[in-house]
Amino acid sequence: MPVEPETAAIAVVSLCGAAAVAVVTRRHYEPPPREGEDEPPEPVFETVVFFALAAGLFVGLGYALATVGRWGLVGRAVTLALSVVGLSSAYVTATGRVAGNAETASARMGVVSATVLGVYPPLFFVLSVL
Repeated sequence: MPVEPETAAIAVVSLCGAAAVAVVTRRHYEPPPREGEDEPPEPVFETVVFFALAAGLFVGLGYALATVGRWGLVGRAVTLALSVVGLSSAYVTATGRVAGNAETASARMGVVSATVLGVYPPLFFVLSVL
């Protein structure tokens, strides 16, 4: 049974975004210490949880944008506008113009999420043309 190109694109973008969230979690997230222990915990559990949650959220976002994109010219215009918003948000967050005083992990999670939002609409547009 062949897989729809949009479904494959959603899977690839979601897994790449979730992997980026896992990398940010593993490298930059510092979980609070557990009660009664002197050493800070390793964020392995948090990495797996954030990967699973991000993958689910990115899949939901992808299907929502794909559905809106099917609403004709207005739907495509709305999703392409969201693409501009997402990519510009990723840029200003990465450069520190927005959320400059936020923790590193929070800012980078915002960059990853905004990038995923910005990548979906052009990808769907290209897939609809092919």
